[in-house]
Amino acid sequence: MSLKFDTHELADLMKNFYTLTGIRIVLFDENYREIFAYPKECSPFCLHMRQYPRFYELCCQSDKISFETCKKSGVLTTYKCHAGLIEATSPIMNNGSIIGYVMFGQVSDSKEKDDFKNSLLTLSKNYTHSNEINELIKKIKFKSKKQLVAASKILEACTSYILLKEIIKPSRIELFSAIDDYIASHLAEDITIPSLCRKFSISRTRLYALCNQYIPGGIAAYIKAKRLTKAKELLQSTDMSVADISLAVGFSDYNYFLKAFKEHFGVSTKIIRKKETPFY
Repeated sequence: MSLKFDTHELADLMKNFYTLTGIRIVLFDENYREIFAYPKECSPFCLHMRQYPRFYELCCQSDKISFETCKKSGVLTTYKCHAGLIEATSPIMNNGSIIGYVMFGQVSDSKEKDDFKNSLLTLSKNYTHSNEINELIKKIKFKSKKQLVAASKILEACTSYILLKEIIKPSRIELFSAIDDYIASHLAEDITIPSLCRKFSISRTRLYALCNQYIPGGIAAYIKAKRLTKAKELLQSTDMSVADISLAVGFSDYNYFLKAFKEHFGVSTKIIRKKETPFY
């Protein structure tokens, strides 16, 4: 899904998170691609080690596991990467679907700092014997478990704030496509402007602006046309009674359905069913 985001607001939010926690925060899209981060660069140790293809591959595998776990659970996931660093991933949910992820990480909660640093030093020797590795490891940030729990709660709050302020949102065409699919699969139900606004977490103003862009005739007329088009399909492809079709596409008033159908297609339901008049 194509995402639109307010770069200034997003940068400000991420900067505030970093100022408060001292932990790097990253935004990914639903396909796990990094699209924004603060600070821009990884921690010095990770940045250096990621130049080695195998280490970088393991980093990507760790991230993928966290995203997939988060996707299945739909809630924040905390884990340790292949190097033993703590990371947390929170899904950005929109209309019950994940449109992206926010992650923080590259820190440690180990109480035995020297032991942890030695384990990273041993790990790095599988890739390099550079003398600067020891200094890079020393720059890794350590946080207590309480601090990480607090940072996780703030991260979850950030995802809610992002949606509330529409800092990140699907592109207009993506959103309209989702609304269109929803209407098509719920024709038998009472589809109203308020119900669509609630479903897609958007204001009336935005819904009207969106629909005016893609359906100049207006949302109500569009829904009515989709109902009638579906009715025509059912008349031609099923043995359902006209009355049942009327209800199946959301018309509770049978007589109104017959009148609307004839006005829309220029012929009656009876003629369509008998196929005496071709439909164009």
